[in-house]
Amino acid sequence: MGRFMVPFRMHKTGWVMPGMCCLLGASLCGWRVGIIEGALVIASLLLHEVGHMSAAAMLGVPVREFGLCWRGAYNRRAFASRRRDEILISFAGPLTNLFLALPMLMLPVIGTQLALCNLLLCIVNLLPIPSSDGLRILRNITGSSRAGGPLAVPAQHRSTLSDAALALDQE
Repeated sequence: MGRFMVPFRMHKTGWVMPGMCCLLGASLCGWRVGIIEGALVIASLLLHEVGHMSAAAMLGVPVREFGLCWRGAYNRRAFASRRRDEILISFAGPLTNLFLALPMLMLPVIGTQLALCNLLLCIVNLLPIPSSDGLRILRNITGSSRAGGPLAVPAQHRSTLSDAALALDQE
């Protein structure tokens, strides 16, 4: 059994996101708790990407790297050979945030805010907006792309859906 090793990359601009999360946390909860809350939000973003990467690894799709940039956490991976696999990988990130929400409620002081943050990450990522997991899922379900040509799915995120994804397995 091989080791699951994916290089982490912190871009020059990658410190912007943790800085913003910590500043927002500090403004809401004070510096001591705010720094912890900001760090846990960044951990939630990175775990979202680990969800995508885990699904990709289970489906045999290579992941080249993951990291932080000014826009947030990301991963770079190869395309899956089947649309169903792309859907499963895209859904795995939001599903990870959904599963993180309940344990976050158990944390004193900041648990409710972190649980809400993870629920929002789940929901927003499932919306079919540009660069979202939801748009990747929708494009793979419908077999369309923005230009109306062949399906072009970015190699950054892929996940898991339900029975609709399984129906696409025939391709």
